[in-house]
Amino acid sequence: MPKTVAKKLAADPSVGTEELEAAVHYMRKKLIEAALRNAPAPFLTYRNKMIFETTLKIRRRRQSSL
Repeated sequence: MPKTVAKKLAADPSVGTEELEAAVHYMRKKLIEAALRNAPAPFLTYRNKMIFETTLKIRRRRQSSL
């Protein structure tokens, strides 16, 4: 399911690449902070980070193949 969401996001021109990159950066920071506190990783943060990273990979593959 996350890969399906990532494919939809990658095809949606209203979702900016810069916004995705900023979101991934923010979520990485939150996961690192949780690890430093020895707290469990917030599941939704991890899941969304994976979706957005996959979206960026799909977009970059499409751009490099053009």
